[in-house]
Amino acid sequence: MIKSRFLLLLSFMFIAFGCANKKNVLYMQNDEKAINYSLTYNTYKIKTDDILKISVSIDDKEIMTSLINSQNNLSETRESLTFKGFQVNTQGFINYELLGDIYVAEKTIDQVREIIKSQIISKGFYNNPIVEVRLINANFTILGEVKNPGNYNFQKNNLNILEAIGIAGDLTINGVRENVKLIRYSDGKQKIFNIDLTNANILADKNFQIFSGDIIIVNPNTNRIKNAGIIGNSGTLLTLLSFILSSIIVINN
Repeated sequence: MIKSRFLLLLSFMFIAFGCANKKNVLYMQNDEKAINYSLTYNTYKIKTDDILKISVSIDDKEIMTSLINSQNNLSETRESLTFKGFQVNTQGFINYELLGDIYVAEKTIDQVREIIKSQIISKGFYNNPIVEVRLINANFTILGEVKNPGNYNFQKNNLNILEAIGIAGDLTINGVRENVKLIRYSDGKQKIFNIDLTNANILADKNFQIFSGDIIIVNPNTNRIKNAGIIGNSGTLLTLLSFILSSIIVINN
């Protein structure tokens, strides 16, 4: 009788620990009907510690090397470009040599391009320069229940959260998909947003887009938290139950 009860209990424990609710695992579960989402990507605004690559050319030839410390060379590595780029200081300025300090914080890439072009013309260097400005240290950090947590660089203008998660190797089975945390510096403050990856409506969410400096946190689910303990660990618990059952069988025999 005792043996039967323990076998029943052991079977129940195997079933309980072996089953997973698909509602906690599947992405975008409410997409049964064809829905057209209107995606509106926002323009990134430059902030402190961003590094800009700036080049000036005319007639397809790069000129004014005294004004440029980042050449348009495809063989250059990200590290060399970062070293030679223009870093935004804590006051929001970059120093562009002969043009002097230029305030770029909270401005878009296009706005900075127009500011530099306007100053080159007004100072009499060239009448119609072609100015290129790029952000070369765009990055995001992803932590928690993903296969490869860490800090990642990216070049894409309109990176989204699903692509960012893909870069990190996807969420583990233990990641909470209903409440992914997104930490973003915006309007001079750090803000925290909650994103539900199980809801297809995230495609129209303003936080679907990932900006440079974003931090994504995927918290563990309840099972994963329990598994962090010794008794709470499913493997340990099942082993213990098996040992108890075996001991009882031996004693009864």
